Amino acid sequence: MLMEFEELEANRHQMNISKENVEYIRDIIKKNKLKNVLEIGCFNGYSALQFSTVAKEVKTIEIDKHAVETAKNNFKKYNIKNIEKLEGDAKTILDNLRETFDVILIDAMKSEYKAYLVKSLKLVKNGSFIFADNTISHKDKMKDFFDYLKSSKLNWKELGIGKKDYGISGLVEIRI
Repeated sequence: MLMEFEELEANRHQMNISKENVEYIRDIIKKNKLKNVLEIGCFNGYSALQFSTVAKEVKTIEIDKHAVETAKNNFKKYNIKNIEKLEGDAKTILDNLRETFDVILIDAMKSEYKAYLVKSLKLVKNGSFIFADNTISHKDKMKDFFDYLKSSKLNWKELGIGKKDYGISGLVEIRI
């Protein structure tokens, strides 16, 4: 199945999560036998497709209507049935979700990462992971996110992985 996604990889957009970061998260899901993934920021569906190969269920949130259509077409093209698309403002959707997730990926509006993280914390349980993408490349837009992490008792680390055209994108891993 992963070979089929090579077309998306070959036509990678700058907005996609790096190949290294998505592979790292996918490996965590597989190694820990995690089942339910929530993605905040879908773009063209690349990472949701990757996670769908190792998780039982993937929910992905996207506000941009064009991105939603592109992702929907990609899910249909690859005949993926275990991805649910949630369209709208992530902060509102996060407030209304009542289930828990084993993995949450934050990869949306960088200036909103702190809000996404705070709202995500009520959606995870012990043994879960929260990841935040682009934490090195876009650090200047995430000061409140890092201030929150530094003042919290969360178990987190920043990984210097994820090669992009503009350098290392970075990935924060939070273990709950």
